[in-house]
Amino acid sequence: MTRALEPALLLVGILVTSWVALLPATGEVPLAPIWPASGLAAGLLVLTGPRWRPAMAAGVLTVLLVAHLLVGTAPAVALGVSAVCAAEALVVHRVLTLGGRRVALLEDGDVSRLVAAGSAGAALAAAGYAALVAAVGGDPAYAALVVLGTHAASLLVLLPLFLPTPTFAPVAGTTERVVRAVLLLGATVLVFAFAEAPPVLFAIMPIFAWLAFRGTLRESTLLLAAVAVVATGFTVAETGPVWALEPRYGLAPEVALALLQLFVVDCALVLLPVAVAVAQQRVASAHAVAGRTTLERLVAAATGTAIFATDNDGLVVLFNPGAEATFGYNLYEVVGQTPDRLFPADELARQAGGVGTGSTFAEICAGVVDSDDHRRLWRFRRQGGEERTMLMTLNRVLDEQGRPSGYLATGEDVTEREQAQAALEAAVETQREALARLEELDRTKSAFVSTVSHELRTPLTSIVGYTELLGDGAVGELSAEQRDLIGRVDRNGRRLLLLIEDLLTYSRLESGALRMERVQTDLRQAVAGAYEALTASLHGRDLDVDVDLPRGEVAVLGDPVLLERAVLNLLTNAVKFTPDGGSITTLLTCDDLTAVLVVRDSGVGIPSDEVDQLFTRFFRSTTATSRAIQGTGLGLSIVQGIVEQHGGEVSLRSDEGRGTTVTVTIPTARAAREHADAAAGGTDGEADADSDDDDAALAVPSPRD
Repeated sequence: MTRALEPALLLVGILVTSWVALLPATGEVPLAPIWPASGLAAGLLVLTGPRWRPAMAAGVLTVLLVAHLLVGTAPAVALGVSAVCAAEALVVHRVLTLGGRRVALLEDGDVSRLVAAGSAGAALAAAGYAALVAAVGGDPAYAALVVLGTHAASLLVLLPLFLPTPTFAPVAGTTERVVRAVLLLGATVLVFAFAEAPPVLFAIMPIFAWLAFRGTLRESTLLLAAVAVVATGFTVAETGPVWALEPRYGLAPEVALALLQLFVVDCALVLLPVAVAVAQQRVASAHAVAGRTTLERLVAAATGTAIFATDNDGLVVLFNPGAEATFGYNLYEVVGQTPDRLFPADELARQAGGVGTGSTFAEICAGVVDSDDHRRLWRFRRQGGEERTMLMTLNRVLDEQGRPSGYLATGEDVTEREQAQAALEAAVETQREALARLEELDRTKSAFVSTVSHELRTPLTSIVGYTELLGDGAVGELSAEQRDLIGRVDRNGRRLLLLIEDLLTYSRLESGALRMERVQTDLRQAVAGAYEALTASLHGRDLDVDVDLPRGEVAVLGDPVLLERAVLNLLTNAVKFTPDGGSITTLLTCDDLTAVLVVRDSGVGIPSDEVDQLFTRFFRSTTATSRAIQGTGLGLSIVQGIVEQHGGEVSLRSDEGRGTTVTVTIPTARAAREHADAAAGGTDGEADADSDDDDAALAVPSPRD
């Protein structure tokens, strides 16, 4: 409510003070001896927001027009004078807000802006009045002098009352403030009521200085306004040192009053800068004290961090509670002493060697802060002799002139952390050594497997070959019992050969030494070859084996021997894990991009919780171990390795007691060539692949055919 009433009250104040000031004025263009309307109008615009400022300027023009009409000023002249005063208020506000700055008396340069705004407003008013006086045949220079003084005094005295100023308690107590105000106003009354010598005016100035240094800025402004009112009142009443100038020098009354206003301006120019400077200094000092108090509280509250400081002589001047807890010494045992006793001699020597300085703490600090590494690990010694580890940061402290005044150290006890870190590094090193040993063992194992497999394959191949010759009657006809025995030897020999081939293949896959010949291969032939090799395993078994191959070629880029080996491993697993009376189905399909091989059996299946481990080397399912099914656990891992070498994927689905389905997907030759061309940025591969596929589309009969 108060904020809403302020504009209305100020407009009323402008009306009343203007009417009172115009009563003694004479001439067609009235020149008032005092003009508070300037300061009040500018203050009104300062308090008004941008939205309502034009309306307030119009309100100022209106009330000034009414005041001039009330004292009998001609309407045209009244309108011109009112317009000049309203424009003056707008110019003052504009100068105060140049550059988007806030209107206030809070920062350096604000007083200069206030003086500049007052000068610009008063100059505009003087020029406007001079033009109006010249228009009616008067003396424009005389009018300009009178208006310049009255308007400048009004702006510099009243406008600060509307600006934000630093707020703080006055230095002086209540009694001193009352005495000072009484002395100032009393001296003003005495000077302007009884004295006639103009130099007596300067008797007031020391009291203004006292007011500026011991009072507040707001109090100083109010007393300055009061002095201006008292001085103007006595001068208008034709008394005082300023009025005495009229008969002595033959001055017109308006000129004498203008000189009085210039005296008021001088008082303002003496009082305001000093008062603002003192206020800003007190605010800065208060902030500095508050900041120092806050810092001291923070340092004292940092009980988990050791903070201590030294002066330029290396003596401790600050030792916070965190430092007391960390080092075990109290404040009074350390302050005034060097901190060297807090660290072992060999630690000081180590730190000194790192920065190339002497071994005292002060010398080390100088070297550390000049380096790039201010944060270092230090060994320190607690009271009682226990040595621990601290992570400490050193920084140089500067005084108000920017000169070095000492060093600040902040540290944290990290003994347990460093011990844990050392233990972790030791554990990591142990694990690294263990891993290296395991890798060496793995390499040794792989070399052993490869060597043994090579050594076993040669004699086993010979055994199987001679067994086949015996079975064919190369050394004479065999009896039925002999033929049965020879057959068993042959089957077991071939099973051993398959086992050795698995070991060799996996060893090459694992070591990356597997040689793969990439040629266009018909995947149907790999399936047919695998079934032919499986014939011996099917001997004496009651299984329904079904093979479904497409009539057209299924062309892939790969190694025909390895592909046949992968298919054979899948079929061998299916035969081993399918009891007699069961079925095994092989389905091969393809489209332009993918060949899909599905091997499905109705065998014993695998527990669901073991499916994810089936492609792990040497893994044997509980089904295989409980039924004593022979195998090494390498079959599926070899299949996966071969398929991935061909850019494909293997997936498996199984339910215990319901069989197993393995699905292999491999890119076709066309897809493989397109991928290679895309990777190389070529564009001819697709056409080549198409022509190759067309040329190779010959019929390869499946086992079913």
